Amino acid sequence: MPGKEPDKMRREIEELLDKLDTFVPEERLAAKIKSRRKQERAASRGGPTPLERARRRLSNITLGQVMIAGLALLLISWLFGDALPDGWAFWMGIAGMVLTGAAFVISILTRGGAGTTVGGRHVEKRWRGQVISYSEPSPMDRFREWVRRRGRR
Repeated sequence: MPGKEPDKMRREIEELLDKLDTFVPEERLAAKIKSRRKQERAASRGGPTPLERARRRLSNITLGQVMIAGLALLLISWLFGDALPDGWAFWMGIAGMVLTGAAFVISILTRGGAGTTVGGRHVEKRWRGQVISYSEPSPMDRFREWVRRRGRR
């Protein structure tokens, strides 16, 4: 791979020079002022609306928490099935299985590639605009990609 090093360095130098040519600090200042005014307007109207608060709370729920809730519903319906009113244990068991199964399948399908989860969003590892990947895709990654391609059709 010694032949790739000069090309990589040349590309990085060209990217840095291009960024220096297009760097305009005044635009950054204008964006900061605009975001500060937006925050001041939000504060003056009394903070976030109930819908915004609910959306923020729901966005912080992880798949692990959903899976644990599903397992808890299953366990409660199994342990306290006789004490619950007619039909409740059955529907709690169904809800628990659906939550657990859905969380498991979603976690398998969405967890792939190099990256991390920040605030409920998947973020790829990047360096200077390039995705960092040190290995070739695993068989599970290939399967996930195959499922994604089939889903887009």
